[in-house]
Amino acid sequence: MTGDAALAARVREAGGDTPGYRGIEVAFVDKGELTFAGLGDSGNPMHRTVDESTVFEAGSIGKPMTGMLLADLQDQKLLDLAAPLERLLPERSFSDPLIGQATLTDLATHRAGLEKMPDDLDMVVRNLRLMLLGEDPYRGLGEDDVLSAAESASASTPGAYLYSNLGMALAGHTAARRVGQPFPELLSARLFGPLGMRDSQVLAVDDPLPPRAAVGFQETGPTVDHWFASGYTPAGDIWTTGRDLGVFLRAVMGKTAPGARAAIPTHEAGRGGRTGLGWFTSTIGDREITWQNGATGGFTSYIAFDGAAQRGVVVLGNTNRPVDAIGERLLDLPPTVPAGASRTPALATALTALTALGAPLPLLVVRLRSGVVAGRYRRAGLVCVHSLFGAAALALAWRRGSWLTVPPELWAVGFGVLLWTSFLAVAGRGSHPPAEQAFPPPASTGPLVRSIALWTGCLAFLLAAQL
Repeated sequence: MTGDAALAARVREAGGDTPGYRGIEVAFVDKGELTFAGLGDSGNPMHRTVDESTVFEAGSIGKPMTGMLLADLQDQKLLDLAAPLERLLPERSFSDPLIGQATLTDLATHRAGLEKMPDDLDMVVRNLRLMLLGEDPYRGLGEDDVLSAAESASASTPGAYLYSNLGMALAGHTAARRVGQPFPELLSARLFGPLGMRDSQVLAVDDPLPPRAAVGFQETGPTVDHWFASGYTPAGDIWTTGRDLGVFLRAVMGKTAPGARAAIPTHEAGRGGRTGLGWFTSTIGDREITWQNGATGGFTSYIAFDGAAQRGVVVLGNTNRPVDAIGERLLDLPPTVPAGASRTPALATALTALTALGAPLPLLVVRLRSGVVAGRYRRAGLVCVHSLFGAAALALAWRRGSWLTVPPELWAVGFGVLLWTSFLAVAGRGSHPPAEQAFPPPASTGPLVRSIALWTGCLAFLLAAQL
């Protein structure tokens, strides 16, 4: 633990003792007084201790920053938030007139009717690569991709609340184009600079990592790729620290930050909530809490404040397990998600262990029955199918399973048995049919087809079980 000992103790109590958190940084504002606390491991071998200078990915906490940027530009008479997109972007042609008529206020309050993300095949593949390989799903997407997606999009619920990363990204880039400055430079010049947020930035994929950058993890253990600048940066690609976000939060609460009025709720957001420009406000009991949370592949974040009590909190974590409940408890709110409830139930641990040990078994059966399975080519096909699918099952369980709670020796046994049986199955000298029967008749492909179908079903089940 680092920083204020009393705050660190409260954070540890709020987080519980269930696996899933690795490193946590908290900034707490109480009537203008700012304190920090860090716990756990950053994952950075050069700076493992978590403190207010540790750099985290803040995810959608960038949305309030974009909203404040819009408000500030309007206050400076540089932007009209009530102007329709078709007038702000005359060079663009929107297939749905309702999108062209949407304003920046509509976009920043999630009322333009745009879906969260484009629902095309490319995004489906990108999300699968995130889930299975831990890759950045936005990598390679630029500003033009966002504008093109908006041009072809349809407004599903115009005028009603519908959370949209696409909408916020479109708002940020539209503002930047009107001002004539790239969005990251605009954000740095008008928000980070004036507030002294010296460690906050938008990082391009080829930029050097900050020396104190934390490493992101899934809550079950595997590392994931960092998320860098993309066309969706206005929706949340900010790298920042607990110190910077604490300063930011205090300035928003004190209404001294550029565009601080963005936090004032102006529109309904469903379930009793309201939204300002990138900020949400929820009524909990007799208290009004203004907040936003965020998540990238291996980081989660939460920022919230009670304006009447002049208390606020920032929580940053370097796993994909939400930290909202920690922030809510520090504000003495009933948590929306129990802090001790892991998203990896005991079933996931059991399935992970069974997969690690069970993946080689079908191949072992093929080896033991090598004299029964007629046809060397049919046997070779079964060996290939079971080897490839067995390796895929192990890789899937490693990527998505609860491997923090599965002993490493179990993985070694499963992988070792798979290699051993693959070798024996290939090198086996069971009974072989005569040469003229080496190629089995069409009906003999049944075992191969059944094996492929069975393995496909098993892998689909593992995916459905969130492994």
